[in-house]
Amino acid sequence: MNDSVLNAHPVSPSERIYFKCRGCGVCCRHVRQSVPLESSDVFRITRYLRSKNPEIRSTDDFLVRYAEPALLDESGFFVFFLKVQPSEESCVFLKENQCTIQQVKPKACRMYPFVAEPMKNGRFRYLVSQEYNHHFKGQKVSVGRWMKQYFYPEEREALFLDFSSAANIARLMRKVPEDRFQQAVSLFCWYRYSDFNLEESFLEQYKRNLERLQLELSQLAGEQ
Repeated sequence: MNDSVLNAHPVSPSERIYFKCRGCGVCCRHVRQSVPLESSDVFRITRYLRSKNPEIRSTDDFLVRYAEPALLDESGFFVFFLKVQPSEESCVFLKENQCTIQQVKPKACRMYPFVAEPMKNGRFRYLVSQEYNHHFKGQKVSVGRWMKQYFYPEEREALFLDFSSAANIARLMRKVPEDRFQQAVSLFCWYRYSDFNLEESFLEQYKRNLERLQLELSQLAGEQ
């Protein structure tokens, strides 16, 4: 969440901070391009929604209906964010002040008020975002326990896969000739968000997809 990150500061796993969700829905409003969807989020939410909505059969169906892309880098590297409703730019899944996908909400929402950033040493740096002061009252919570409960092992590994491959993917996309650029963007979207069998494990598919993406981009860029 953009504002969250701007108002965040580092915390150690051993720290305990005051925090209590008030159920006020404040952090679900005014969130245009603030709730990022990682590939694991897209996969998990799609699997959940397809049992509720016959129109959602694939990750592409979910993305068209509930997400919007935003460019992160001039190379064409982009991410998806949850769409918002016109009223107060509230999350598309906020209904009557309740999250309608509470069971599978995005990692950014589930881990709130904490953020995890991968580091080169293979560990994570944790931050706490404190833009809403009324949340930071009541009982104390352990940072380490919170992250152990809400930061799933599969997501940790997927985040490191992203961290280790992002620079090379962006480099390759910059090298792709202009007449092949749209093809590169399509490959990027396909392998990061679309090429998934919802009946199989996410992580193994994601590892394979990132490898294939880099291979095909290197071919488009003339490196093979």
